[in-house]
Parts: sequence; C-alpha cells; structure tokens
Amino acid sequence: MPKYSANFNRDFNWYLSVRNFFDFSGAIPDKIVFDKSGITGKQAFLKYDSEGKLLPTKHPTMLAKLILLKGGVNLHIKMYAEDRASGLFGLIEFRALCIKLKAPYWFRLAVENQKGKYYK
Repeated sequence: MPKYSANFNRDFNWYLSVRNFFDFSGAIPDKIVFDKSGITGKQAFLKYDSEGKLLPTKHPTMLAKLILLKGGVNLHIKMYAEDRASGLFGLIEFRALCIKLKAPYWFRLAVENQKGKYYK
C-alpha cells in the first residue's frame, strides 16, 4: 500500500467533500483505462496529480470524477479571483464561502494571489 502525504490526504478528502459543489467543469481525459488488476482510484489520482500520468485503474469513475473536480476547483479559483479583483465578491463573503466549504488554506491563497492578475 502506498504512503500518502498528509497534504495529499487532506486535498483528496476535501475534493470528495465538495464533489457536489464543483461538479460542472473541467475536462476528463478520454484515455482512462479500466483494469480490474489496476491501481486504486486514489493511487491513480495521485499519479495524475503529481506526474500527469494516467495509469490503468480499477476505479475509473472515481478517477474521472476527481479529475473533473480538480478542473472545476481551478475554474472557480479563477472566477473568484476575478470577482474579488472587481469588487463583486467581498472578503467577508469569500471567507464565509471558504468556511462553508471547509476549504484548505491553499484554496484561499490561490484566489488571493491570482486576483492581482485581474485588477483593472
């Protein structure tokens, strides 16, 4: 059984917890291969997330959902950064959303760091 870092476990569990909130965006690679002897969906996601490699998995649906979620989260980070920069999404509202989603620190940091790209 592979060892997962605490950060990976935190992010993996968070993605699963918000799967119904960030469920409409992101591209799913069309080369996800099912193999009943393959690695788990969690192992496959770690390989995809850290190395960009798609390996045969016994949980292709889980892997596809996680990749979709990651794309959706990244899209929302961009949209929230744009709205924060334009003043449409205030800091108090953004923090409330982060609390509701139990967002990891990197999520909040990504939005705040990217908003500088969108100031007009």
